Formats: sequence, C-alpha cells, structure tokens
Amino acid sequence: MISPEEYKNNLLKFDLQSFLNDYSGESSLALKKLFPDTYKLLAAQLTLYPKAVSKLPAFTSSYCFLTTKGYEQASSEALAKYKASLFEGSTLIDLTGGLGIDDIAFSWKFNRVISVDSDLELNLIAEVNFRKLGIQNIERVTANAEDYIKSEISGDLVYIDADRRADRSGKKAVTFHNSSPDILNIIGRLFKITPRVLLKLSPLTDITYIKKNLGNLKHIRVISLKNEVKEILLLLDKDHAGLPVVTAVDIDRSGNIEEYSGNENFEPDTLPDEANNYFFEPAASLVKAGLADCYAEKHNFVKITDRGKYYTSIKVPVKLFGRVFRVVSYFKFSKSLLTAYLRESSIGKANVSVSNFPVKPDEIKKAFRIMDGGDDYLFFTTGNKKEKLFYHCRKL
Repeated sequence: MISPEEYKNNLLKFDLQSFLNDYSGESSLALKKLFPDTYKLLAAQLTLYPKAVSKLPAFTSSYCFLTTKGYEQASSEALAKYKASLFEGSTLIDLTGGLGIDDIAFSWKFNRVISVDSDLELNLIAEVNFRKLGIQNIERVTANAEDYIKSEISGDLVYIDADRRADRSGKKAVTFHNSSPDILNIIGRLFKITPRVLLKLSPLTDITYIKKNLGNLKHIRVISLKNEVKEILLLLDKDHAGLPVVTAVDIDRSGNIEEYSGNENFEPDTLPDEANNYFFEPAASLVKAGLADCYAEKHNFVKITDRGKYYTSIKVPVKLFGRVFRVVSYFKFSKSLLTAYLRESSIGKANVSVSNFPVKPDEIKKAFRIMDGGDDYLFFTTGNKKEKLFYHCRKL
C-alpha cells in the first residue's frame, strides 16, 4: 500500500487533461486493467467533468480532481465567490471541507483556512487540487467535526455545510435534526470557538423552521443562481438577540448580483379590475425568502391571488427583481375558451407557468398541443374565489 505522500505525488504527476481526451467513454472495467490503483477516481472524472465545466470553470480548467459525493454537495464557484465576498479575517474554520470549493473562495479573504473532513482520501485529493491551483493557506485536517471542536482552537468564523444525506433512506435532509455534524448539539461549543457561525442549508429547508429552531440568528440569505434557489445561508452571531434580517439574492449568468431585504410580513392589496397592463413574476429567491409581497408593494404591484405568486400593475415598472411582461389578454380559464383563444391567436408554441393551479405545465402543453418555447408566455393561477385564471403575456 502506497503512502499518502506517494498517492498525492502520483496524482500531481498524472496528466488528467490527456486522460479525459484519450479515455472518454471508457468503461470502469477497462480502466481497472489500465489503472488498478486509481480506476474508481478516474472513472469519476469521465462521468463528472462534462457537467462540472459550467459549475466549476476555474477548478476544471486547472484539471483538478473531482469525487462524486464531493461534487454533488459542492457549491458552484459563483455561489462560493458570493459567500466569500461577505466575510474576511484572520482564520476561518470549515468543519465540512468536502471537495473544498468554498475553502478555495474563502482562502482569498482569510489569511488562514482550516478545512476539516473525516475522509482521508478526499483530503489528499483536496491537497492535490490546492497545489494545482497554487493555494498555500488552506490546511486540511482529517478528523470528525464533533471531535475536532473539542480541541483548543479559535477562529473569526466557523463554516458548516452539513451532510444532507445522513439518514438511512439516503434522502437529502432538510432539517438540522438529521444532518451531520449535528448542528443543534454543537452550537454551544462553536460559540466558545468563534463569535460567528455560517451555515449552508438545503434550498428546501423551511424558513419558519429555521427561525423556530435556531437562536442568535442574525441573517438569512436565500440564494438563487440564474433564478433557481440553490442554498440558504445563515449567519449566527453569539451576541445577536433580535430578529434576523432576511435577504433574497440572485446571481445571473454574467455574475451580476441582485439583492433585496424587506418586511416579509406585509400583506398586499387584492387585484383591482383595471390593474392588468403588466404582469410580474418575482424571482425564485424572493418567493422562498417570503419577501415577494413586500417587494411587489414597493413597486406598486398588486397580488392576483392570496396563495399564488403572480402580480399585476397598471404602469410599466422600472428594473425589477424577477420577470416583467406586458399582458396581451386575460380571462377566466375554461378548456373551450382557451382552445378557441389559442386557435384565434395562432399560438402553437409558448412558455407555460403555473402558481396555485391544479394542473402542471407539462399536462397543459400536452392537453392543448402547445410546443415549448417562443415569444408567448401563458400563466395559470386560481383566484381567491377559486376561479381559474389565465394570462397571456409577452416580454417587454
């Protein structure tokens, strides 16, 4: 059995770029004959690299090594960069090192990053990747997080991206109670190590559940990438006793960042009959953060229905955190009316969205023979009197 140093040296000398070009599509069985010591790792590269290029462009352009579990749980580089932009200091302690994407981003803002993971092989791979990237201020530690924090350590910030596959069923955990490390059990000890704790949670975690189960909660950020919610970021401060600030964040394809914080308890007016010139669909992070109603009120939008997520306005809005359309037509939905309308309007291709509606977009497209795409946008929702509503819109 080779030593850890020999294992790392072999990976550093390995020409991953040539391997990816020469062995694309090769089976694990064939790789096992050619690379008996590393075939599992190499097979993972062939599987993961095609999709990792867009998620981790700098990482893959340096031909760093990936692992399946590490890749699945890793932040994208865009999200890691955003997180790192929020903090700086002397020492950051990451108790869930994983593939190390967040550590790499934090290494530009902290003098020292201590990255802890219980997987020795993953730690060796991470050290190889840090060498490839020219990063020298990340210290990788092989240890269990709960055991490691018993030692005499301190830092400006502790970061945790808890394992969300800790239960026996293999399903992703969306609560603190079945994550690893057990955040609720160790938070008291963490505040003896650091004044601030940063938690990355699943995008499925409920905001109300978070507030109910965590004290010292200073800031909740719901972060989306290209309008898809990817993670919820919590900042805990041991000196904070008030209510948390809730912020919706979206990062677009170009890396531009949109943010909004507001009063999530605002209840907007219902829709007046004439307020139907423009249609607003709030960004996904606004909806998840519970800030869509407040944001819409600020920009003079009114909600179509209490339980939905669509809004309309009389006047054309300024730049908004979401999508804005011009309303072409709207009416109470029925199959016969919509069939006639689509035929008269020559609509055979459209983008279909629903909110608080009993039928899914794919089912609507199939029932009305609508192809996906084009310049027409069809929105379906249910009004406060349980009437089904249809909106035909086009982008401004």
